[in-house]
Amino acid sequence: MSRITSKNPGTGSPVVIRDATEQDLSRMASDMIRYLPDGLFPHLGNHFVRRWMKTFLTERFGIALVAVSDDEQPIGFLIGSTNQVRHIADVLANQKWGLLLSGLAALSIRPRVLLHFLGTRARPYARRLLGRTASPVSSDRVIPSPAVITSLVVLPDRRGEGIGVFLMDAFLKRATADHARLAELATAAGANGAGKFYEKHGWTCVEQRFSKDGMATSIYHRYLQ
Repeated sequence: MSRITSKNPGTGSPVVIRDATEQDLSRMASDMIRYLPDGLFPHLGNHFVRRWMKTFLTERFGIALVAVSDDEQPIGFLIGSTNQVRHIADVLANQKWGLLLSGLAALSIRPRVLLHFLGTRARPYARRLLGRTASPVSSDRVIPSPAVITSLVVLPDRRGEGIGVFLMDAFLKRATADHARLAELATAAGANGAGKFYEKHGWTCVEQRFSKDGMATSIYHRYLQ
């Protein structure tokens, strides 16, 4: 397990960035549901989100990082992939049936979420899940694809201390080592999102679009090589 210890510029206390473990997933899922509630997955509950987050631990291109304070308390996390195309292909090849069953179980006890899902996502999800899985690609032939930060959360009482930067930098180092040339992320547009934070740290907004839920979203890029 890799560990990076950085000094909090505000307090001088150490912040450790380490790989997440299965024991971290429940807390990470709860924090995502609480602080990043937009989209479908947070509405499927802690069990499904844990199951989905586990793919970032088990699959080759997944990244799951946790920031902990000097007393070992979790204060933030990041999940993403160093090659999004390959990560999705691996998840569909290795995890899709488990995720499908977990998702159906979550939807079955959430009728409002189920109705929303049927109206916004059922057909594209069915095409992706039931379609033919892409053939495996040799590990030394990486399909050009951006590295993607899927979720980055820092607890509200620890924001502004550089913890998000520590997590982001650790991810970008991994992505660069994995030969990614471009990093990408999405955040809510305007004051509800984290665009100003990312712009401050070298990211550029390249597109604005609406999510399947009608939320305005900004897409950010940062070149790595």
